[in-house]
Amino acid sequence: MNMALTGLVMWLAIVDLPIGTELKYAGTLNQQTPSGVVEAKSFTIDVISLNDDDGNLQWVYHVEERGGGWGWPERVGMIPNPKSPAIRSRLMGILLAHEGQQYPVAIRSPLFEFQEKLVPQAAWSDGRRDYVVTRPRKIMNRDCFQIDVSSNLGRSQTLVVEAISGIVISLDERVFVGRGVEFQLKLELQSQTQLADGDLAKNRQVWDSLLAIQTRLNRTGEQKVLELTSDQVSRLRQDLPRIEKEAEGTSWSRIVASIARDLQQQQKRLDGVAGLEKKLVGQAAPKWMLKRTDGTMVTDETFKDQVVVLHFWQYRGEPLSEPYGQIGYLDFLYSKRKKLGLAVVGVNVDERFANPQQAGAATRSMKSLLEFMKIGYEMTMDDGSVLAEFGDPRAQAAPLPLWIVIGHDGRVAHVHTGFYSIKPDEGLKLLDDAVVEALRHQKAQ
Repeated sequence: MNMALTGLVMWLAIVDLPIGTELKYAGTLNQQTPSGVVEAKSFTIDVISLNDDDGNLQWVYHVEERGGGWGWPERVGMIPNPKSPAIRSRLMGILLAHEGQQYPVAIRSPLFEFQEKLVPQAAWSDGRRDYVVTRPRKIMNRDCFQIDVSSNLGRSQTLVVEAISGIVISLDERVFVGRGVEFQLKLELQSQTQLADGDLAKNRQVWDSLLAIQTRLNRTGEQKVLELTSDQVSRLRQDLPRIEKEAEGTSWSRIVASIARDLQQQQKRLDGVAGLEKKLVGQAAPKWMLKRTDGTMVTDETFKDQVVVLHFWQYRGEPLSEPYGQIGYLDFLYSKRKKLGLAVVGVNVDERFANPQQAGAATRSMKSLLEFMKIGYEMTMDDGSVLAEFGDPRAQAAPLPLWIVIGHDGRVAHVHTGFYSIKPDEGLKLLDDAVVEALRHQKAQ
């Protein structure tokens, strides 16, 4: 039988993978350096085919990252099935920390979306990438094809795909992050098993529970920081014993263990934030002095007898990732309230300002962001010293930004850490309410 006929027979023999198929992958992300290859991250991916309440096939996954990464809700999801597209599918991926920044790295689906095109020497394009079937391969006793994938930047992926099932057996991909730093992403299938009926039902139960939590937390798959409210922590703590029992004996138990560890950190953060608010609100604000990008100084005395919002955040030009510290909403609030006497001071927290050799780069990065965002309020620089006077929330596992409202009397009227929960038509309503209350108090005095 010639090669073309062999490929045709394989194509005709395409089969659907049965419900309960479990695929386990291992992957690495390695950086290409002048001195050689350095491993930046390793990870595993478990993929399971389940059926929903209507009997439709759905492929669900969970990712385990070593060396930091996404919060647990972003490591659980549903991937598109080429033969039965999922409604709530999302990009599967990992989160890479590189040079002090975090970069999402997408990973292609383990179900090859062009399985029907797998015949020898086939070539096609999806409008973004070109695909060429280069040769047949025998991997793990499976009949496979190797596919080279390229774009206008050159070859980007080499795939080995099983012809009969469309399962990706291995992936080798060039990935670029930051200023064109090259990494090599590798993914290999470790095992394929078939779940027994009892195990299938158990996996479906865990998935339903995790999906319900993910939906309740409104996780879109893009949030890099996992911040839960006190009510959410309390509700999740109540649900955890049940989910731990559901996950016993399944691969989901690792994700559930991550939830338990995260709950401890979330409680620590909430306790720290509560302590910060208790320490500051109603008390005289610490004295502060900050430098503008032009070298002039601004101090608490500059805005004496005014209501002031201090916004501590990392104002850096790269990477520009939403929600940009919510500074667009803050700038809108300032433009709306400045006629009433409100002053807003953005504080770029960057430890590099304390190092003469690095301060220039930190300033340039800040200016790049300011040129992009066209901010109208005061902008200043802090190496962390002023933030420490108020209380650095990062020491309590809470992220920046930190928002401080100081009344005309010099006392702290409002404190908030992290991003505000907002509606697009309301903006920073909680902050605006605090500002308006402080302005009313000022007018009454």
